[in-house]
Formats: sequence, structure tokens, C-alpha cells
Amino acid sequence: MFPLNISGTSGSTSHTSQILLTSEPVVTVRTYQNGSALYLESDSGADVARIGLNMLWGGSIVEVSLNGTNFVNEDGTGREVQAAQWDGAAQYDNCAGCTGVFGWNPVQAGDRWNNGSPVLAQTVAADSIYVKTQPIQWNPDDKGGGPSVPVLGDTYVEQTISVVSSHAFSFKVHYKVTHFGTDQHANALQEFPAVYVNLGYDQFLTDTSTHPWTNSVLTPVTMPQLPIFGPTLYSSEHWGAFVDANGNGLTVFVPGMSNYVGGFAAAGDSGPFGFGTNYFDPHTFFSFGPNSILEGDVYLVAGDNKHARQVIYDVHNNIPVVDISTPVTTLDTPVPNQQLSGTFNVAGWAFDDTAVAKVDVYVDGTLAGTATYGIPRPEVAQDWPNAPQNVGFTFSLNTATFANGNHLIQVRATDTNGNVAVLPGVPVSIQN
Repeated sequence: MFPLNISGTSGSTSHTSQILLTSEPVVTVRTYQNGSALYLESDSGADVARIGLNMLWGGSIVEVSLNGTNFVNEDGTGREVQAAQWDGAAQYDNCAGCTGVFGWNPVQAGDRWNNGSPVLAQTVAADSIYVKTQPIQWNPDDKGGGPSVPVLGDTYVEQTISVVSSHAFSFKVHYKVTHFGTDQHANALQEFPAVYVNLGYDQFLTDTSTHPWTNSVLTPVTMPQLPIFGPTLYSSEHWGAFVDANGNGLTVFVPGMSNYVGGFAAAGDSGPFGFGTNYFDPHTFFSFGPNSILEGDVYLVAGDNKHARQVIYDVHNNIPVVDISTPVTTLDTPVPNQQLSGTFNVAGWAFDDTAVAKVDVYVDGTLAGTATYGIPRPEVAQDWPNAPQNVGFTFSLNTATFANGNHLIQVRATDTNGNVAVLPGVPVSIQN
């Protein structure tokens, strides 16, 4: 890796800039097992990068390291780099289940009592690792289980891990999350994946500009300490990194996510097994219905963030455009248990990293009609930076066509790639 100075002059104005060119030797790869851990290791000559999976904890990623320095925090089954699923209609407390109010949440590594999720299948090839896991519910206590009785979830998580052969210190993780249950879980921010790193890698970097893939200056952020979550950051290039003062750490790129990330920090002991950690979630929204599948690639790059950004740019330029995230959507009216009569205005907003194709309104599971979309809602951008302005929708519901009594109103927003956000149903009473 070496710098190259470029100078230019126009009239009396001159400019000099420096770009970093990368020389990456051919990567050699090996896989092996050590106790309950599986490893995939790449050797670039003088440097060794490694990714490790804990098979007692659902094959979750407990290590992404460079020359023996592990960036991943593995203090319990709630950490690591791993997939977890959420339901936008469920209730969750702010202390990870300590009050017992914690809804549907299958977690790849295991539950809040450090019971590990079972690995159903594994294949270790010369240059890749495949693992299939059935995640258990994070809080088993309100689901028929307890501290020593884990409760299986109704999803499978399959992950295939390989190296990015054209770049050192870089790994590709292909996730496939299958919901085999027959129920509907409303649109929610999924952990695809959750990313926990060790203290010391405290500065978060991402491109918050509106002109991605132009090497814009990155925005440095220090994540707030728990119990504060946030902020919601615009991430135009779909990646984020936690780094130390020298710019070294872990960079994560999720090509099909939405344009947002968020996170937090937790104080405590440092190191891979310390409670102290930094966390971020590449925002991927999804609604898990019967037999639905959330599938896509995640790229993990260890070490220098400037090198990692070059890797991401090269990957971006050589893969097809993908979109796995459903629209960001909110229903403003009606509110739960509201009494409706006459013609009622069903209203809210929705936007997407591509575009919203339609917003449908359902009553008791039957399509009532398609809403008018494109109404100005400039205030949405206060919470969602750079959100488009014309994202509002409205639908005139003639309640006289329905019998008096209790009903359920639901909104579904579809983007131009066919991803459907299913919002939580809103119970109402119709009285005409």
C-alpha cells in the first residue's frame, strides 16, 4: 500500500491531492477446526486475517481478526456478528428481556441465558464454511421455557462464509433467513447482521453524503451510551465501520440494506469477552410472513478503513444492484381502538431506497383499496435524514360498507422491486 500525489493547475489555482493505491498479494486460504470453533483463514503474505464461528452458539461469528487482533465482542450470546429476527407488532422492553416483556426474537447465537442455538448442518470445504442453524428465542421465559429450557424459534439461518479472493483481509458472508412458521410478523428493523465490536474501536465511520461512490469525506460519530439508542444515520454507501485512533477496526458492507444505520455503546470491561462494546445495525427492514426468505450478502473487512473502503468500492462495481429491504413505513391514522364512522381518512407515510410502487389498505385481511401516494411530508426527514419529501399516503375508507363492530385495518407498502412492508394491524371499532 503506497500513496500517490496528484497535482493540477488551472490559471492561478493549483490543487494537490493524495490517493492510496493498494497492492494486494494473491490470497491463500485454509479452513480448520479448533475445539468448538470453525475458522476460515486468509494469508496475504506478511499478514493473516481470520474469521471464526462458535458452533456452540449457532455458528455465530465470534472473530474477525487481523494478525491475531480480534475486533468482535463475544461477551455472551447477545453479541457477536449474527442474524436476529424481530416483529414490528410485538412488544419489547429496553433491557433485553429483564422485565419479561419481550416478543418474537429468534437469535442465531442463543438466548439471554447463554443457551446456544443448535447447529443443524455444517460443511467445511477447503475455502468456505456452511452452517445451518435454528435460532432459539432470546427470551424463553414468556414462551414456555426458562433459564435452562430454551425455546426453538420458527426460522432457519443459513450462512456461507468465504474470502473475497481479490482482496486481503476481506470475507463474504451469505445469509439466508427462512421463516417456516405460518404466522405473520410485521415490518421491523432486522439485525442483518448485528455487529458488536470491542471497546477501543470507538469511532464509527460512514458516508452520510447524498453523492455516494465519490470518496466523500466520511462522518465520524461516537455512539451514545445505553440506554440511549441512535442516532439514525444516513449511510449512502451501505456500510459502516468501527475504528480506533489509527483507523483500524472492522468494516461491514451490506449491499441490499436501506440507506440507514444506527447503534449504541455500552460501558464495561474491554476485550472480546468484556461487557463493554460498540454496536451498530445496518438497517434492513423486512416483514416475515409464512415461508418468507430474507437473503443477501454481507462483507466484513478487517484492518485499515481506507483499504476497506477500496475493497467495498471494488465489490460494489462488480456485483449486480440488489435490494432486500422493505420500505420504511408508518401508519398515522387510525390509532388503536379508535371508533370510526362515515368516511375515514387512513393516512401515513412510506419511502424506500428505490421507490414506493403502491400502498394498499386492508380491512380484516381483505383489500379495501390502494391509497393515493406522494403527498408532501417534509417532517419525515427530521427523523430520517434525506428522506424524500413527497412520501405521504391517504385513503378514504367508506366505513358504511362494513358491519358495525370490531375490525382490523392493515397497510402494506410495496417498493418497485416487489419488497412488501406489512405493517401491524390496527384494531378499530366501526359505528355508523
